[in-house]
Amino acid sequence: MKEPLPGASPENRNDLDPRLLRELVRYYRHSAVGRRVTGIVHNFNTPLQVLSFQAELLERKLAEEGAKLAPQLPPEVLSQWESYAEYRRQKVEQLREEIARLHDLVRLILHQGLHEDRQDCQNIDLNRLVEDELELLQADRFFKHLVTKRLELCANLPTISGHYIDFSQSFRNLVENALEAMQETPAPVLALTTAWEAGRRLIHIVDNGPGIPEAVRPHLFQPFITTKSVPESPRAGLGLFLTRELLAPYQGSITLESEPGRTCATIILP
Repeated sequence: MKEPLPGASPENRNDLDPRLLRELVRYYRHSAVGRRVTGIVHNFNTPLQVLSFQAELLERKLAEEGAKLAPQLPPEVLSQWESYAEYRRQKVEQLREEIARLHDLVRLILHQGLHEDRQDCQNIDLNRLVEDELELLQADRFFKHLVTKRLELCANLPTISGHYIDFSQSFRNLVENALEAMQETPAPVLALTTAWEAGRRLIHIVDNGPGIPEAVRPHLFQPFITTKSVPESPRAGLGLFLTRELLAPYQGSITLESEPGRTCATIILP
């Protein structure tokens, strides 16, 4: 008979806070989905290459038709044929652009997955990290179509040594908080700035949402504190708590300033 795993007994399980247990279950579900998605993305390259090849053949065929058929057509037919040919050229060009975007997205996802899976420390370009995270957020319809983005990156921002996922997850948590806060804002604006001031690396995430309620502010960094959880979209309230814990080994910190119409979350790293 197999011995039970440490910590797996019903008694130990019952000692867990039910909210923490729910989050652990959700974490492992998301991890499994993430691994499957990475495998699927790996397999995207072959069909994308086939599509690229077919689009190139279509372009060549259009050029051949123009060279061989156009000179043989009477004037009254030529103008109509040229209109059809131009329409097809535009559609092929759109196809090529979308294929290129998919290629870039696949490279970005695989690049980020490679960084986040590494167990060793690496030198991280925080500007590049911010740009990559924003590119991945293009999959969010609200972010892509409704939010005005303002990005200002510091040209001389030094790299920082650490685990990529600690910084990417911290940044992601704060941006997701900002986007959630602006869901009902008529003209949502997300402003992101990196800076190098007094020997500190700063990342500012500013939104024009309604602000953080005064009563909640003293408790923001406690686990399970949230102002956004609703039955159809439950929130655990762990984002700020986990972000602070992820940054602590680097002597990093977070500050929050909030008033109606403006909330600024700042990651501070030495």
